[in-house]
Amino acid sequence: MAAYCKYAGANRFDCEIVYDSDSSWSLLVKGKGCWEAFEGESGKHVVTRVPASESRGRRHTSTVAVAVLPMSEGAGTSPGTLFSLDEVEVITQRGHGKGGQHQNKVETAVRVIHRDTGISVFINGRSQQRNKQLALEILRARVEKLESEAASETQRRLKSDQIGSGSRSGRIRTYNFIRSFVVDHRTGRKTPRLDQVMKGRFDLLM
Repeated sequence: MAAYCKYAGANRFDCEIVYDSDSSWSLLVKGKGCWEAFEGESGKHVVTRVPASESRGRRHTSTVAVAVLPMSEGAGTSPGTLFSLDEVEVITQRGHGKGGQHQNKVETAVRVIHRDTGISVFINGRSQQRNKQLALEILRARVEKLESEAASETQRRLKSDQIGSGSRSGRIRTYNFIRSFVVDHRTGRKTPRLDQVMKGRFDLLM
């Protein structure tokens, strides 16, 4: 998450953490050209490391799934025309995790559920109204993405049959903290400057 925030900052985009938990994060990035800068990040990012808590020095491999969704212009300021009320369930609840006592004691967190698809979005910022707006915008983007993927499934299968999968089962990048290198499996670029990549220098892999 920190690397993406730094990458956004280096490109002069506005970047805001709209959801933060121990296992997942959601960022809202705005600015001219931000879609082109981030769209290639969707996929599986593999991390190989020896955790500080590993007393035997054993290697651990983790996978981080990244999804990049386009948002409509003005996302986060107005929910616009999204879904009819009978299609979406809106639940308010107390926040959890980071954010201070305010979000942990007041029902500022918002979860929206699209009944037809079961897609759920949870935002735990400090403002309930803004959380609802963001959640609805993200929900719309995810539903639209699902519909788009369903419509193009046949074409993807035909392409896969003809040329195979060049993404190594969706893996786009490997971060090896043991040997201090990063490799991008799409471009074939590899760099030992792992510390710089983690500071947002994704240009080293392009």
